[in-house]
Amino acid sequence: MPSPVELSDSVEDYLEAIHRLSATPEGVSTTALARQLEVTPASVTGMLRRLSELGLITYRRYRDIALTRSGQRHAREVIRRHRLAERLLTDVLGVPLAEAHDEARRLEHAVSPALEARIAETLGEPKVCPHGHPLDPAAADRTMSLAEAPLNRALVVTRLEDESPEVIRHLTERKLLPGARVRVKAREPLDGTVIMDVEGDTQPLGPKVAASIRVRRAQRARRRPARRSGDLGRA
Repeated sequence: MPSPVELSDSVEDYLEAIHRLSATPEGVSTTALARQLEVTPASVTGMLRRLSELGLITYRRYRDIALTRSGQRHAREVIRRHRLAERLLTDVLGVPLAEAHDEARRLEHAVSPALEARIAETLGEPKVCPHGHPLDPAAADRTMSLAEAPLNRALVVTRLEDESPEVIRHLTERKLLPGARVRVKAREPLDGTVIMDVEGDTQPLGPKVAASIRVRRAQRARRRPARRSGDLGRA
């Protein structure tokens, strides 16, 4: 079985795309891969055959496409390098978040294991990328979609699933980035528009974008125990 350094950039791109799509409701298909990688369906079919021959995917025409154990391992290595590169670009080089994803796609193929370890150490061993994705793609997900979140509950944005520049710019303008505190106030019954409070500012958000934002319930601040009367004199 080929080692990570023997895989071409194109093969790594396909493994990464298959891994990402496998976690979406749409799933992995020739059409979805062609759209995400901006190639023709015929090119996808040819590459799928090659990946199958390499033992990286299981694939039969018109049937499900799935990564093998080896394929998953390679895909996760590529995704970790990608997310670590995004962290380096935004935190150290000051690259805008809307540009980080595309720039990281170029860098992810050039980072050796030794350089990867050095970058992680320099950045303080980060756990998530700037979009909120865990560096370990196998990490458990305990979040919910903003489109499905309960009303009038304090929430925190944890992850942005759509990393396209136009969406990230839109969310940046609205301050809807990881760490933002939000509260869903209502949902329009006709078109699904989410009306929410974002850091004290009420604003609407379309259902498609809302579905791409992952949130968790905000933790309540712990109350400090009240001092007993006998402790007051010791303060």
